[in-house]
Amino acid sequence: MIPIFSASQVKSLDAQEIAVEGITSFDLMRRASSALYSRLTELMANRSDRIVAEMPKRRFVVLASGGNNGGDALCVADMLRSDYEVVVFYIKVSDRQTADFAQAYANVKDYIDIYEISSVDDIEKMRPFLQKENLWLIDGLLGSGINRVVNKDSFLGNVIDFVNGERRGDSILVSVDLPSGLMGEDRELSDLSRSIIRADHTICLQYPKMSTLMPESERYVGDMCWVDFDMRLMKEGRGDVGNMLQHSDFDIRRRPKHGHKGTFGKGLFVAGSQEMPGACMLGSKAAMRGGLGMLYVFTHKDVKPYLINYLPEAICKTYDAVDTNALDSLSHLLATTDAVAVGPGLGTSGDSKTLVEMVVNAASEKTLLLDADALNIVAADSKLMEILPSSTIITPHPAEFQRLFGKCANRMEMIDRQMEMAKKHNIIIVLKGAYTTITDGNTLFFNPTGNSGMATAGSGDVLTGIILSLLSQGYEPYEAAKLGVFLHGKAGDVAASKYGEPSILASDMIEFIMRNA
Repeated sequence: MIPIFSASQVKSLDAQEIAVEGITSFDLMRRASSALYSRLTELMANRSDRIVAEMPKRRFVVLASGGNNGGDALCVADMLRSDYEVVVFYIKVSDRQTADFAQAYANVKDYIDIYEISSVDDIEKMRPFLQKENLWLIDGLLGSGINRVVNKDSFLGNVIDFVNGERRGDSILVSVDLPSGLMGEDRELSDLSRSIIRADHTICLQYPKMSTLMPESERYVGDMCWVDFDMRLMKEGRGDVGNMLQHSDFDIRRRPKHGHKGTFGKGLFVAGSQEMPGACMLGSKAAMRGGLGMLYVFTHKDVKPYLINYLPEAICKTYDAVDTNALDSLSHLLATTDAVAVGPGLGTSGDSKTLVEMVVNAASEKTLLLDADALNIVAADSKLMEILPSSTIITPHPAEFQRLFGKCANRMEMIDRQMEMAKKHNIIIVLKGAYTTITDGNTLFFNPTGNSGMATAGSGDVLTGIILSLLSQGYEPYEAAKLGVFLHGKAGDVAASKYGEPSILASDMIEFIMRNA
């Protein structure tokens, strides 16, 4: 897994790394800068199609203030100067400089043109450089260590706003570690009186910073990546903020050669309605593609003709009205299956509420997943939340989450509450979105797989089917939730490579669920 550290923990680990390796802090800075330079050259190569023969070679403007982030940027400038036209704007916020910045500055001052900007009146000197063709900017003004916002009316706020507003529209701005003005765990992005660099790319040092994973910061971060510069203590640790999943974190079960359909589990899917048969169909097929042995579907009778035509392998049990016979049939299915998922396309009628209540009350000995309309039913009746069986998985998108647990100002606050509510109710919460978060209240995981093409109707139903499949096969609930989210994103990435992100349908993902698992 990839650890996500808080800014304070990064600072502590930097100091420990220097001591353990017996190196200087400037040695570590040079190592980080070398990794930054390598990734920068990759970015340039990837954008080479934008360069034509008659254009001048790339020009670099490096923005640095007196901290270690500025030192990183100056070291990168030193590596660029032999091949490119490089100028540095030293934004002198105060007379204070870190020792490593001072050393980096001394190394380049005789070889690179450095312009000191120390007042608002000086800022205008930057304009002609920001308007040059084929321009790349390196933002090293501030790093992840800042703990307060940059106000627009401050000197640095004026610099940031000037750069954002005056650079050429076709220039490329790359931020080191974080866009300047963005804090490592930023909860104040709704504050319009602050200034933040708007980067096209952000290159995080060693591992991502939490703020780069939040939807509110996307307009500042641009495309985010991270570079490994061999911070051994970070690699050996677990993130104090959370961890990002990797394929190597999972032990995909070997399928025994002599296994039979009972070996691979029996799942129950309570889903679908007259108005929304598609959710039931998508989730059902995803469950079977996920590897379970038998799938029972309990749905409205009007859904059955669609389902058996779409997925004849499913065993379809139906109801017309939720009466004694229907409840007896559902009770029998609950007693004879290994895991149950309820909600997609179910609606929120009185009959649907009765089904959800029955599943919740009968599932104390069974692994249970609630999604979609089941969550809306629970949100309308808080008593149901209180009786959810231990390790129940719920998979809300942000709107559903806030119906359940109250309004949140931003994603960071939502994640805080996600962990709080998972711990309080002893459940597993999958909060969907880019970098979906999964928690049992004790640990937090971010998922790196997936793409914007998955923001399409039915995508969540596919995820529900995948997790149901894993639960039915005997995966522990927390592991099933993490692995299900990871495989869902991977399937979406393969679908995007085939169809393009804008063209993905939820049904496209199903084909690729277990590819390269």
